[in-house]
Amino acid sequence: MKILVAADALLFLLGSEIDYETTRLASKFVFRNPNQTDACGCGESVTIVPAKAEA
Repeated sequence: MKILVAADALLFLLGSEIDYETTRLASKFVFRNPNQTDACGCGESVTIVPAKAEA
């Protein structure tokens, strides 16, 4: 599978993992982002701090 990422979003996604989960109620993609610092209870709104670029 090929995933395209906009260049200006790259620092927000460094270290992220994408997984596909199937449960009795749903099948869905799950995103785990170590740069996420906060989220609302429903998971729709998140706060992400860009990773520091390595020189």
